[in-house]
Amino acid sequence: MYISSESKKRVSEYHMNRTERLAEIKKVVEESGRIEVNDLSDMFHVSEVTIRKDLSLLEDRQCIRRIHGAALPKGEISDAEPIREDSLGMHIEYDRKKEEIGKIAASLVTDTGWVFIGQGTTCYYIARELAKLEEVNVLTNNLLAAQALARNKQANVIVTGGNLVHSHLYVAGEMFMRNLDKVYISKAFMGVGGADLSAGYTVNYSTELIVYQTIKAIADQLIIVLDSSKFNRTTFLSLGSLTFSDVIISDKGIPAFYREFYETNGVKVLT
Repeated sequence: MYISSESKKRVSEYHMNRTERLAEIKKVVEESGRIEVNDLSDMFHVSEVTIRKDLSLLEDRQCIRRIHGAALPKGEISDAEPIREDSLGMHIEYDRKKEEIGKIAASLVTDTGWVFIGQGTTCYYIARELAKLEEVNVLTNNLLAAQALARNKQANVIVTGGNLVHSHLYVAGEMFMRNLDKVYISKAFMGVGGADLSAGYTVNYSTELIVYQTIKAIADQLIIVLDSSKFNRTTFLSLGSLTFSDVIISDKGIPAFYREFYETNGVKVLT
């Protein structure tokens, strides 16, 4: 990453208000091509949480493009460019639909009650959005989600115990169940492998069933998150009917007859 001496001089010359800082961040991103959140934090002498909020606002204004832990000029990244969690060595393809689901999910976290984030890449996107909040309390079995949240030093994060599922980087099993026997959470966000009117929600592995059964028993509200590609699809094991949860979050591509089914059966659909 290159930051021009001119940019450094502009920033260091005087104390900026937020409007001035936003304008300067935009210039720095355009000049550098890519810049990390921690570098912007050091450069502008504000916290990483403040920088994340600034970058979120600039992205909403379509001035820049955010990727994990950094910012790029608008149009610099394609939807197919991978996001990499470096320390875990796993590539996640950028997915706009999952990103939007993550933003909707994070908007539901309006207090400091504990939330659970389950395994899967959709839940990883939720963690990325929750990491932008100043105060958040998260319990998770998703190692990618934990790493995303770790970038916010004010986030209170507990990773559950359990056996590691290496292929998908989450933990489950009997130890997972024992560790949660006295825990209560306000909201749980969990993904699924498929959704079908006949088969209901399905998952790929028996370890996932243990997670769902345990979390459903301790959560005040269970929220299923799935993008529209998961509808009319079945995987291996059934969780139960599509009324398994009271709320689902998906994208606007959800088939109309599924939306109608949910509404008829009192399940709230957020897109």
